[in-house]
Amino acid sequence: MAKPEGTSEAKSANRTEKKKGPRHDHGSRDSHSHSHSHKDSEGQRNHSHSHASGGHSHAPIVEDTSSLRLWLGIIINVLFAGAELAAGFWTDSLALLADAGHNFSDVMGLVLALIAVHLGKQAASERFTYGKGRASIQISLLNSVVLLAAAGAIAVEALQRLQEPADVPGMTIVYIAALGVLVNGISTALYWQDRKEDLNMRGAFLHMAADALVSLSVVVGGLAMQWTGAYWIDPALSILVAGVIVWSTVQLLWNALKLSLDAVPESIDPGEVRNYLQGLEGVMDVHDLHIWAMSTRKSALSVHLVVDSLERSPALLKEIKARVKSEFGIAHPTVQIEQNDEDCPQC
Repeated sequence: MAKPEGTSEAKSANRTEKKKGPRHDHGSRDSHSHSHSHKDSEGQRNHSHSHASGGHSHAPIVEDTSSLRLWLGIIINVLFAGAELAAGFWTDSLALLADAGHNFSDVMGLVLALIAVHLGKQAASERFTYGKGRASIQISLLNSVVLLAAAGAIAVEALQRLQEPADVPGMTIVYIAALGVLVNGISTALYWQDRKEDLNMRGAFLHMAADALVSLSVVVGGLAMQWTGAYWIDPALSILVAGVIVWSTVQLLWNALKLSLDAVPESIDPGEVRNYLQGLEGVMDVHDLHIWAMSTRKSALSVHLVVDSLERSPALLKEIKARVKSEFGIAHPTVQIEQNDEDCPQC
């Protein structure tokens, strides 16, 4: 029986891989890459298919530090929101009560983000072949909806209070809000490093940064009430709080919706990926290129490449795996290599 074309190259690549020893990988599973070539029953078609994933990854380390930052943020904000809630009832300040409610909703968002990080660390199984990291996208959607609902409740209460402003001790509000600037500033710093790596962490960063600005505005409003006696400033600030919540949440909601529909993540330019693949030596055409988010941290790619010869397949696959990870942050590429005379059934 004739040996299928390309088998010797694949075996040679496997022997070379074994000689290198185990890969240095901090990921949850070893990276892998394989290719194979075969003829159909008529001896007319060559086909090469490759899966590549992983690589040199520090994902568990990043996720562990993210968990620690989330726990710190939860503890700090629960303590402050509790104090702010008590002060709001004591002073009858709607601005403080609104900000306390916002902070508690942020705490819930941090808890949801923590759950997402925990699920993302769970290994893939026979049933969940990609793991459970995609739950982070659904969690970011839920977090966005909850925040918008909280903003609506605050705005309704503030509009009612504008009609009958309450007598509020301005300096008490100033002291509590000044503490809020400090607490939210610390929380914002906690998520600064992770804000570009994960949608949920970016949401946490945006919420904490918005809270810091809102608390600063409450300080200014408290001083204005103390000096002028214009108590309508308190519900007006509450409307400002609601507006900031909506403003910081809409973009998060939109991004989460797009990822849930398998849109290309914002951090990846599909045109640049296509140009890179088309510029590879021996590649004649690129089609069926798909890029999507496996979670709020990890992205995947699948593509068909038409090449002039299958002989370079092992080297080509190795280069693609390394480059799409380093340049585009795509951790799980799947590449199907076809020879120029093939008919692709998906085309």
